[in-house]
Amino acid sequence: MALPTPSPVDYTVRRRSPWLLLLGLIASIALALACYYYFTGDDHTFPVEPVAQLTPVPTTLSPVRVGLAELPVRVNGYLVTQTYDVAGPYVQPVAAGILLSLLAICLVYYLAVVSTLARTPFVVAMGLLIFLLMSLNADSLGVFDTSKQYFLIATLLALGLPAYAFHAFWPQASFRLRLVTFATLVVAISALLLWRSEYSASFVALHLASYFTAGGAAVVGLLTLWVCFENIYGLLWFNTQAENPNSRFGLWPFLLASGLYLGILLFYYLNEGEVLLLAGLRLDPLVLLLPAVVVGWLGLHRRAATYNDWLPYWPVASHLYLVLVALAAGALGYALATANDPLLAAARDFVGLAFLTGGVGFLIYVLLNFTPLIKQRLRVYRVVYEPRRVPFYAVYVFGLGALIAVEVRNNFFVLDQVQAGYYNNIGDLTRLQSELQPQTDALALLAERYYAESDVLDRYNRKASFGRAALYRFRAQRQNEINALRRALSRRPSEKVSLRLAALYTDQRDFFDRLQVLREGLKAHPGSAFIASDLAQLYTRSTLTDSVVTYQARAAALAPNNAVLRANKLAFLMQHQQWKAAQELVAAQPTADDAVALQVNELLLAQLTRKSTPKVPASSPEQDLAPATFAKVYHLALNSIGRRDTSLLSTLGQLAQRPGNTAYFEQLTFLRALLQHYGGHAVAAQNTLLPLTGGNSPEAAYYHNVWGMWLLDQQLYSSAAARLAVAEQGGYAEAALPRAYAFALNGQLDSARASVQRVSQAKDPLITRPLRALQQALATDFNRDYRLASDSVRAQYLVVRGAALYPESLIIQAAALRNPTARQAALLAQVPRAIQVGQLPEAREAIQRYAPPVTDKTQAASNWNVVRGQLYSQEKNLAELQQLVQAAYFAIPDQAYRWYYQAELAQLQRQPAKAARLYAQIGREAPYLEPAVLAAATFYTSQRNFTATYNLLQQALLANPQSVALLKAYTMATIPAGLGDYAAAPLEELRTLLSPAEYATFRQQFEARHAAQLTETAPWK
Repeated sequence: MALPTPSPVDYTVRRRSPWLLLLGLIASIALALACYYYFTGDDHTFPVEPVAQLTPVPTTLSPVRVGLAELPVRVNGYLVTQTYDVAGPYVQPVAAGILLSLLAICLVYYLAVVSTLARTPFVVAMGLLIFLLMSLNADSLGVFDTSKQYFLIATLLALGLPAYAFHAFWPQASFRLRLVTFATLVVAISALLLWRSEYSASFVALHLASYFTAGGAAVVGLLTLWVCFENIYGLLWFNTQAENPNSRFGLWPFLLASGLYLGILLFYYLNEGEVLLLAGLRLDPLVLLLPAVVVGWLGLHRRAATYNDWLPYWPVASHLYLVLVALAAGALGYALATANDPLLAAARDFVGLAFLTGGVGFLIYVLLNFTPLIKQRLRVYRVVYEPRRVPFYAVYVFGLGALIAVEVRNNFFVLDQVQAGYYNNIGDLTRLQSELQPQTDALALLAERYYAESDVLDRYNRKASFGRAALYRFRAQRQNEINALRRALSRRPSEKVSLRLAALYTDQRDFFDRLQVLREGLKAHPGSAFIASDLAQLYTRSTLTDSVVTYQARAAALAPNNAVLRANKLAFLMQHQQWKAAQELVAAQPTADDAVALQVNELLLAQLTRKSTPKVPASSPEQDLAPATFAKVYHLALNSIGRRDTSLLSTLGQLAQRPGNTAYFEQLTFLRALLQHYGGHAVAAQNTLLPLTGGNSPEAAYYHNVWGMWLLDQQLYSSAAARLAVAEQGGYAEAALPRAYAFALNGQLDSARASVQRVSQAKDPLITRPLRALQQALATDFNRDYRLASDSVRAQYLVVRGAALYPESLIIQAAALRNPTARQAALLAQVPRAIQVGQLPEAREAIQRYAPPVTDKTQAASNWNVVRGQLYSQEKNLAELQQLVQAAYFAIPDQAYRWYYQAELAQLQRQPAKAARLYAQIGREAPYLEPAVLAAATFYTSQRNFTATYNLLQQALLANPQSVALLKAYTMATIPAGLGDYAAAPLEELRTLLSPAEYATFRQQFEARHAAQLTETAPWK
């Protein structure tokens, strides 16, 4: 039997038309985007996001040293762990814009093509266009009048009249002219819509894409029906396309391949859409649609014999097919991008069933017409659309008949699914409006109604359940959200629904509810690293550490490079003080720049183990902080405090000023105060900390304690005791210990013993060690116990109580200690006391014998340089004082002493202007340095600058309000400044700080000087 030859047509030349190639490129891009959203759409709409939890971990800053004792300055570190939550469903304006762009392009080509048709096809095609434009509901966007359809009428006229004109009056017009005309009209209509609409461009796109749901489903359905048998045709081509007849397959291979293909589709239908092809690979009919579309395009010209009587291949069918492909790919891509599961389920069911019925019909058609030719191994694919027995339309009669029969049996459930998908899209659009207008409950109720309709049509579908849950979450209706998610799980297990539901069970009382949800989720999705990780984190709340390790290992096996899992494991090891294992975990793999939680835990590990700080990217000051990013900023600041680096101050200030960081304002302010203090800006630090100390909260008490520790470190013992008293009264019981030290160093031993008694039950080693040292110092009797005590006890006694010794014994007792560390601590306390009482030769000898070189860059050398400066200032030793300020090392906390000694040197060199400038700097930046302030007051008084004296002492009292020396000097300074009436308050304060005899003596001195001033300034003078 000879093969009939089809009529020769120059298809190759026509397919090279630039307009067809452009349309083909657009259709290819649409297919590529649909493939992209196939893999990413669900994650865009329902992103799985790690949620950070901060666990406070006690740590300390540089301690306040009092002799050999170290008083801890406590701060919290933050350990970051992460669980998973599912956000969304998010609307997809980009995908909507892509869909509408495809729709506009396809509309241009569609009008250009149909305007070339004969009358009847033209009328049918324009009727389809009218129904499409009506379905978009563009008039509700407020272009003209939302209650009228003026925009629809204008659009129909703008597009319909030119199409009819080309069809009826200018049929000879070129295809290019038609394309340019309709492109101009479509662009103008789109511009009018965007210009006149009451809504933003993104909302317009979402609106039109949502209302295109039914139209898009119809387009996908038409494309599916058109290519429903193309995969069988592709198998026929593969069997019969070889040049050599011996290389072609016969009938049985074709039947086996077709039978396997159709059998899988039949099993897919019978098994309710579940066919496992390989481990982890399931059949998806949407994947079969892609090769069918490609085969359909390649064989479209051969298929012309079946449709050429209604639609000519050129230019109609060739362009309309690509228009159909592009528009169907756009509609399907938008459904994938929005994860609209009712639409996707409808598409999968319809494609699977249509490919099954159409494929069976086409296979029967081929066997009835061409079995002998296939047996002869002829190229049957060339003439498959030119039958001799059974006509081609029988394929559609059988396929559509079977398809309709099945849908009738299913009550056309596929239409319900499409309608449910439509309600989901409209519900998302209305929910977006309700979130933009949170005060309008009507929109939220309307969105909930749309989702409810979707639930009715496609029972408890995931998209509608997530939409309702999002509505409830936005309005903090937790139980309603839980109910919606539980209903979704009752239909079908879902990894993301399980994660979202588990994330709602945050309270300790919800432990078993969360455990049940996660266990059931992991059972249904054994490959989920997210659920395994959340189970591990859940078990960290219990004592079942074996379960934590088991699920962490399971999650790591599923996602070995997941930074969240590494951060959680590191946090677990640190919580159980497995420092070696933690350090090995950090060293095993480099940390990515975006793994913020892992970076935070590594910073905290370095802080706790006193190891070198890992390098992490700097934090941007232009960001709204989340828990993990806040913890990163926090630990970077703590690291900077340890290095006394103030470079982060500007970043912290900018972060604190951002409205989005209001929740972290207090902590950011505290970090700024810490950086300022340890960076050498003590006055600025106290001003920054001051607003945080207001009120009677535990937090305010803590800040008072920190402030008191700073004052204690600055040797302002009276002011430190007062500030620490406020902290203790506010509930910070630990403040009793530094307060006891402040009392003891101020000579108030009974008060110190009372404070020690209040903290004597402490168990923390950081407290018990300095507590025991103070208790021993307070309990030691010099005549009875001192000689028998250890060097450490004797050194601490001299530090705390050494001022009570005879002047000639101050240095002798300290120098007699054999332990170098104890001797250094004792000498640093006793030598300044010896200088104050005039034991200058002994002080010089001790400095020469025990002090390190002046140029050593250590804190100990800086401490001795401060003492040297006190000696040289007392001796008025110009040469050595000049050498000291030029060559000596002063650490950041001691920089104010350098200014003080420079001012003293300027006075000795008779440079009053330089001295005044340096004393002014001390008044601004170091008013807490009492000797310098008193020296400055004396200098200003000698210069008869009484106002400067008064202002300086007033500023100093703000930093050290309990200083008796400053109060006396300030009270006296009011007299020559002409502000004697302002002396009442400091006099009253002195009454409480001095003994009655001391106060009476000072009051007599004040009254005498005040009287002398009044006499001197009397009018008769």
